[in-house]
Amino acid sequence: MPVPLEVFAAVDRRTPGFAAWQEPQWFFHCAEGAAFLGPAGSAELAAHPEVLEMLRQEANGWGWPSEQVEHFLASLDKDGEATAYLFRCQVCAAHLAYTDFA
Repeated sequence: MPVPLEVFAAVDRRTPGFAAWQEPQWFFHCAEGAAFLGPAGSAELAAHPEVLEMLRQEANGWGWPSEQVEHFLASLDKDGEATAYLFRCQVCAAHLAYTDFA
């Protein structure tokens, strides 16, 4: 579903930024800007298996062996260098995330 230009503009103007190791990303879902829930580590992500699968697919795209991917996901720390940023769709409540590290 395409995101209307006015939604992009509203997210750009009205949402607070957040510090990230790389360039921060903002998720869109159901044609709306998602709500930023904050950094998350493996403990916080355990409640969201669909997000862990999303992050697993992201890491699989880096060409890492599956053991390295699983170790990476287990090492995510909400206050650490390798972390995830968790979002929630404001329409359907789906959780979304991406990983970030130096």
